[in-house]
Amino acid sequence: MPILSPKHAIPNLTLSAMDESSAARIQTWRYSGTMARYTFSDDPFERQWLCHPDHCYFQIRDVMQQLIGFAVIGTHAQPIGAPFTEDADDIMAGIRPDLVNTRRGYAVCASVTSYARRTSRRRILRVSVPHDHQSGLAVWQRAGFFPEYTYLSADNTPFVVLLAQADHT
Repeated sequence: MPILSPKHAIPNLTLSAMDESSAARIQTWRYSGTMARYTFSDDPFERQWLCHPDHCYFQIRDVMQQLIGFAVIGTHAQPIGAPFTEDADDIMAGIRPDLVNTRRGYAVCASVTSYARRTSRRRILRVSVPHDHQSGLAVWQRAGFFPEYTYLSADNTPFVVLLAQADHT
């Protein structure tokens, strides 16, 4: 089996439960354009919500323990008004704004997908990406998801729904 060059290796990222400090930091991140929908408010109640174990928010850190992103696995990853049944585990991931367009999104998506595949209780993983977020669509497809259908969210944003198999042994 060929060895991947360091240029193509996936960095070692870790997911752990969201804590108050990481949630507060993520609340300071500001996105623009298509990604503005992922900006959190600085409301302390939202911080508590992000840290609640039942909401399944995770912090993502690199090998230097720097906070580089966040993930959600479960129904809280669904866009508002998504017409979904409980036949899949939903995933959403975000990367720190200064890392957007630095080609690190794939590592985040691949790490979140790997974690979800190991921990999912359902056979299917689902990701919903705004139709105009082309780089997001590309990295999720590279991480093993396939576009299945589109729908309009509650705010009339067209979303592409991508599916992948979870690993169940």
